[in-house]
This record gives sequence, C-alpha cells and structure tokens, in this order.
Amino acid sequence: MDLEGLNENAVTAAKRLGADDAVALSAKSTEGMIRFANNSVSVVSKVEEAELTVYIAKDKRRAIASTSNLDTSAVKKFVGDLFASLKGLPKSEYVPLPDRANKFTPSKVSYDKKLEDVDARLPAFAKSTINSAIQAGGKRTAGVISAGKVTVAILTSTGTKGSDSKTAITLNVRSFAEKEASGHGLSCSSSLSHFDPEEAGRRAGENAKKMQNASEPEAGKYQVLLSPTVASNLVETTAAAASAFSVDAGTSYLAEKMGKKVASSSFTLTDHGVTEGGLGGRVFDDEGVKTRSNAIIQSGVLRSYLHNLTTAKKWKTTTTGNAGFVTPHPWNLEVSAGDSSYEEMVKEMKRGIILTSNWYTRFKNYRTGEFSTVPRDGAYLVENGKVVKALKGMRAGDDLQRLFSSVQLLSKHREWIQWWEVDTPTFCPWMLMDGITITRAYE
Repeated sequence: MDLEGLNENAVTAAKRLGADDAVALSAKSTEGMIRFANNSVSVVSKVEEAELTVYIAKDKRRAIASTSNLDTSAVKKFVGDLFASLKGLPKSEYVPLPDRANKFTPSKVSYDKKLEDVDARLPAFAKSTINSAIQAGGKRTAGVISAGKVTVAILTSTGTKGSDSKTAITLNVRSFAEKEASGHGLSCSSSLSHFDPEEAGRRAGENAKKMQNASEPEAGKYQVLLSPTVASNLVETTAAAASAFSVDAGTSYLAEKMGKKVASSSFTLTDHGVTEGGLGGRVFDDEGVKTRSNAIIQSGVLRSYLHNLTTAKKWKTTTTGNAGFVTPHPWNLEVSAGDSSYEEMVKEMKRGIILTSNWYTRFKNYRTGEFSTVPRDGAYLVENGKVVKALKGMRAGDDLQRLFSSVQLLSKHREWIQWWEVDTPTFCPWMLMDGITITRAYE
C-alpha cells in the first residue's frame, strides 16, 4: 500500500473541487494476535488493515470521514461525496491550516524491527505466560497477546507531508485459583527486549492464589495504594479533562483552574508526542503540526490544556500539537517517579487497601470529577504496614482533584500501561493516596 500516493490522490481531488483546506491521513497496520483460555491457545490470527481519513474545509464548513475502500476511483468518489456533504452543514469556527509546510521524517523512537515478524514467537510467549501463572498458584489462565506495526502518513493542501511508524507488543492475562479468586497481569512494550510475559503471568497467578478466601470490606475511608494499572486509568481521565474541548464542553473538572493547585506537589503529569518506550504518538498531529512534550500538571499545578488549531484560537494561544480535528487528545502520558519502593509504601499504610486492577470506571459528575470504579483481581487490606487479608465485592470512589491532591508517595519503579481500561499509553508508578471512599459493590 502506497500511503503517499493514496494521500496525493485524496488531496488532489479535494483541491480540484475547490476546498479551502484538505488533509489526508492514511494508515496501514499489521497485527499478529493470539488468544488463550483454560491454559490452552484458542485463536491465532494475523490482520493487515489500511484506512484513509480525509478532512475538508470550504467556506467555514468542515467535514471529516474515513474509508477502507482505497481503490483510486473509490477514493475520488469518497472525496467528492465528502465535499458535497459540506453544503448541508452549518458554518463553524474555522481556522486555516498553517501556511508553512512541514516535512516530517519517521522518528525511529519506540520502533523495534524485531516486532515486525514476531508472529511465530507468540505461541511460545503464551505458553510461558500460562506456565508462569500456574507455577505462581493460578489454575486456569486466559489472555491475549497482540504485536505489530502501524505506519501513518500525512499530506495537507498547504504542502505538509511525512510519515511515522510505531511498534508495540501487549499482553493482558487473568488467572483463577478458584471461581472468585482471580489475578491480573500486563506487559506492554514498544520493543521485544522489554516484553516480559513470565512476569505478567507470575503476577496474575500470585494474586489469584492470594485472593482465595477473600471477604467484603467494611465501608469507609481508607488509604489506598494503586498499582500502575489502576493509577493509569485515573491518570488518563485527568489527561482527558485537560483537553480544551472537554473544558469548553463543560465536562472537565479542570475548568477555570489554570495556574492553580490541582494535585499534590509530588505529582507531575506530562504528555509526549514521541518518547522513548512510548507505545503511541507520532511526530505530527492530525493538522500537520509537530508534536511535542507538554507538562499538563507540574508539581501539582495545572500548567497546560491540550489544544488543536481551533481551540487554540478560541483560547488566544497556540496549538500544543495534540489535534484531533475535533478534539485535542494526549499521545503518551508520563507520571513522574517518586523515591519509594513498594515495600516502603506498604509500611506507611496504617489502615489501607492495595488495589492491583480495576474496571468500569464511571463518572457521577464530569464537571466535579466525581467517579467510581470496581476493583478486582487482587485487593488487600493493610493494617499497620502489613497485609492482613484479601478483599472482594467493593467499589471505590472519590473526586479526582481531591484524590490526586492526597498523593503521599510515588514509587521509583514505573511501568508502561495500555489495555482495555487504558487507551492512552501511560508510564506510571505505584501511588499511595489518602482517604479514598470504599463501599460494598452493591451499595
């Protein structure tokens, strides 16, 4: 698939129709995947996909659409239909693309050629994951490993063009020691050398074994020690609240807080367009602007919203390289490391709960940041620095600003996290926080 030629066809068609601005973003990906359940491989597949996304502006009307029919004539018709649809749209806040053309070359950061042809090794990775989980105490193990490469190319009507590629391998595994005793493990990497299926399986099996004979907690306020898996889920929601679109839409708890304290002084959150080890991002955003690193929260103070050209004009600032044509968004998130070990953090807990995994994070009120989430796959009560029993059947809730303002300790160790509860790759430590509200799941 010739991505440059595909983009050229689309932009040329848009310009001939009289578009004021046009952007073509084409992408192709190759992904090998293996699923396993009940300690055996169940599905092996390899998928190759390609897609074209086109943005067109004319007379302050804008339209965006995607297609996977990439035949030359089909692309021309697709662009024509998209341009025709502009007539039925209302005029909107329109910001022209940058006049200055950028030429982008692949960053070669977070790219490992070994992951291009790793498919043959996936069964062995699945086997080592399963064996590690069994050795640690799990009896039944299931999960999925995905690995591959994605290349994205851009061409704009103002002459900006280029491409970038990323590789990634991710493992998500659950193990069960009995019906309600489960553990969860992850391994996410942009390089094969940092992928560790044995460790992910060990964590899943170990937590499954520890969760036997778990009981429900007493409702109340607890210190909470969040694993990188759980913490990343909440960090991602904070980064989403930093999108200027979310602020404008009235769904951000960070609205009207620029320059104000919104987290503990030990907490710094940065978004990177490209960073070593990052599983996401690229050198250009959807508008052809160079991506960069943006400190969203620095030492607890809100320093930046994420902007595209349209939101930047409204806010009388410059784009941060985070377009989204409609919504600015983060690429790769990083939380600063602390200076504590996991063991030191546990010892600091007087009456607390360790959470290793969660799902179903939902908001009661986006504007205030009030949320709840369901812990699972390894949760433990800690009293006076010692783990005393496993917990199940609970719900955790708070508001994000109060929670991140209560950060007491951060671990030196950090991990890349990406799975179905964390879309944006996040490099995150363990976090010890004070005062989260725990209730029984059915309350």
